[in-house]
Amino acid sequence: MAIVVFEDDEKKWSVIRESLREKGVRDSGIKRIDNIAQFVEMAGKPIDLCIIDIRMPGVSGGETRDAGVELLKMLDYSGLQRVPLLAITAYPEEARRSQSTFASRGCIIYDYSDRKTWSQALDIFLAQSKEKGRYQFLLFTALGKERDAYLKLPGFREESVQRNGIDLWETEIDGRAGAIVLLPRMGIINAAVMTARALELYSPAVVAMSGICAGIRENAELGQLLVADVAWEYQSGKWLKDAFEAEPYQISVHPNTRLSLSKLLETKGLISRLEASFSGGVRPSKMSKPKLAAFTSGSAVIASEKRLSTVKSQHRKVAGIDMEVYGFHRAVEICARSMHAFSAKVVVDKANETKEDELHEYGCLVSAAFTVDAVRLLLSETKE
Repeated sequence: MAIVVFEDDEKKWSVIRESLREKGVRDSGIKRIDNIAQFVEMAGKPIDLCIIDIRMPGVSGGETRDAGVELLKMLDYSGLQRVPLLAITAYPEEARRSQSTFASRGCIIYDYSDRKTWSQALDIFLAQSKEKGRYQFLLFTALGKERDAYLKLPGFREESVQRNGIDLWETEIDGRAGAIVLLPRMGIINAAVMTARALELYSPAVVAMSGICAGIRENAELGQLLVADVAWEYQSGKWLKDAFEAEPYQISVHPNTRLSLSKLLETKGLISRLEASFSGGVRPSKMSKPKLAAFTSGSAVIASEKRLSTVKSQHRKVAGIDMEVYGFHRAVEICARSMHAFSAKVVVDKANETKEDELHEYGCLVSAAFTVDAVRLLLSETKE
């Protein structure tokens, strides 16, 4: 949980901090900002709750001034419109002048001298924030066998639960709480809707999608692990009689996430380590180097060279094709909260008339193993 307290008065800060400690919030989860200029330190960091004062100095050591409305605007301009807010002030009379502005932002102003009331309000806000911060990572799979693959990984433990209508396996990676979400059905729409809903409910620091996919013959090999670099929907465009005029909108993985993943993919002996838990079944006839790849998604399974030719014309290096990756990344893209996000799938067929399932078990396992390694790495780069 990450709580930011805007407070310049030492006594008030000590009282508010102590109240948060009494409610179980760790010191590492409480960040103090004592002047407006210090606001820049919040840039790009996850925040679960803001406690603000209506009078603060512009710079360290400066004169205090009416800064409540200014703080509201700064939060909104910084993309933090949906972060819960409450104001605790020692100047209730002055606060009434801006009460309507604060109310329109969903922020109630509490009198600092009435500790019992604002402390009770904090209980409610913290309960909501704890639920929102329940999971530090979320993993998404479209198929039961993609999720079942995690059970074969060393030390993996799960508890099956249902929260808010979502099918979850709760688990941990290096002591960090997370869950695996099983989509109700395959497809780009289910992936987008369920990802968006889960992100809204839980605000994780890292999200990922694992599983199996088809590969484009020229750019992917059977059994190859593909990590999406860019993704788009191959169905986006316009049909003109018998011709399709594509209009794809691409989504790119965040540069910081991409760099971390590319370094992980360079690890010596990566594939041997990832498939170490594979105890039986069919392996690919040859080992292929895993790579970052162009990925495209659509609502239907393609098992036709003719249909595939339309997809291949949209990007000369397209390597992976599935039904969910673009929907997953689109939901992440429009989320108001920044996070690490990636998708990793293993090629199990070539999207032609000879689709088979003999590599499914292998692909699900290798993808799951890489996803756990990548999440572990990205969590280590994310401050609590």
